[in-house]
Amino acid sequence: MEFLALIAIYFVLKLLFSGGGSAGPNMGAMELRFTDARLGEDNDGLPFKAIEAKGLFPLNKTRRIGFVTSVIDDTGDEPEAVICPLEFFQEPESIAYQHTSEIGQVSPDHGFTTWVRVGAVVPELLSSPYGGRRKFIAIMRLVDLDDMPEITHGFQSTDDTRILWYQELKFEHTVVEKGYLEAAEHRDEAKGLSVQIGMAVAMADGSLDDREGKILKEWITKEISPFPDDKREKLKNLYNESMTRAYEAAKSGDLSLSDLTEKLNEIAEKSTRYETIELCFDVMAADGVVEAEEIRVIRKVSEALDLNFDEIEKMRDQKIIGLDTDLSHQAPIEEILGIEPDWDTDRIKKHLRTEFQKWNNRLNALAEGEERDNAQRMLDLVSEARKKYG
Repeated sequence: MEFLALIAIYFVLKLLFSGGGSAGPNMGAMELRFTDARLGEDNDGLPFKAIEAKGLFPLNKTRRIGFVTSVIDDTGDEPEAVICPLEFFQEPESIAYQHTSEIGQVSPDHGFTTWVRVGAVVPELLSSPYGGRRKFIAIMRLVDLDDMPEITHGFQSTDDTRILWYQELKFEHTVVEKGYLEAAEHRDEAKGLSVQIGMAVAMADGSLDDREGKILKEWITKEISPFPDDKREKLKNLYNESMTRAYEAAKSGDLSLSDLTEKLNEIAEKSTRYETIELCFDVMAADGVVEAEEIRVIRKVSEALDLNFDEIEKMRDQKIIGLDTDLSHQAPIEEILGIEPDWDTDRIKKHLRTEFQKWNNRLNALAEGEERDNAQRMLDLVSEARKKYG
């Protein structure tokens, strides 16, 4: 099973509560439970552990509340951070696992009268210090979203009064890949290669936009955040040197994508290769413009890293739908819609039918706003392409 088949969560994983909150004489204290579920529109994707809540919210005044889920590894003598390669399940300032589910404005004496989904843990996304059978703790915190507590690498201060309620759920999971401490040597080198490939995308048009450089620097900051100060400083220097070296090589025309991807294939696990492509799409979207050269570089890298085409398309769609500029005249229609140059007309028509159905479904599911506008623009591009190809 491909590691990031679950990238579809950007569109189909709906974790907002679906039940109503109300007061009632028989409503007990807030409690949690795990239930097993699967990702995907048809519930046929990777398994995940849904966290459900029931009972009275422990509030003394009306607040805009939410649940924050963290995961820590409790296998060894001391609890340790659990990291995640996918931004959707990361802390805002680090790559430690976190998921936030907004509940909304809630008054005292209200709660859930039935079990309601308020969070999720995707075991396949967990990267612990070591592989094998691991013991995990899912930490669920009820918080005021307008006065968030400080949560770092899954941990918080024991006297932080901003945490309104707190409960733990324990589970075990077998981590197939090497842990992040086991794979440290290759991981560090691989992430340096990821930075260089990201720079190749940024420089695809011959220049480095300030916003693209900022994305690369922010990525480095998140990647090094889980480590102690001395290790963090060492990695910061390593990754910054990789970025500078790639920039100079790209300016002189000496940056070899084939060399970078060949080396990454040798030393990186598949999760890191997908993470590299996600960084590439972040760089592409940084300036709000879909450039043809950037898309071509990303496609070339994806093919060289032997990654699943469908998963790459989903990554591309997620970035496109979040752009804040007009899509219509930035790159050829074929590049934006993912039409390969060697496809015959029949295959293009079939692809366009799939694209139309996909974007039409998303349009109907999105509220008014920039994302819905971008979905409509994609539909317009599909219609334009249909006219072109018959």
